[in-house]
Amino acid sequence: MKTNIRKWGNSAGTIIPVPMLDAAGIALGDKVNIEAKTGTLIMTLVDEPMTLGDLLADSPKKSFRILEEDQDWIDAKPSGREI
Repeated sequence: MKTNIRKWGNSAGTIIPVPMLDAAGIALGDKVNIEAKTGTLIMTLVDEPMTLGDLLADSPKKSFRILEEDQDWIDAKPSGREI
């Protein structure tokens, strides 16, 4: 596929069609590494493990509310050898 490199702010960019991303196994929002070799740009998917913060960032805020029954459990004094 041929495309043009265009000015994009203080950088340069090009359009990558979704079918080409699909064929490469890359999706919108994925992190990629770009390497330059003479006459070639190589883009590879960065395989980073997700952190707990990453996983929770897209969770609905209402899922973090503490229910009354949970608060009772949180406030309860130890009744055995838990500690």
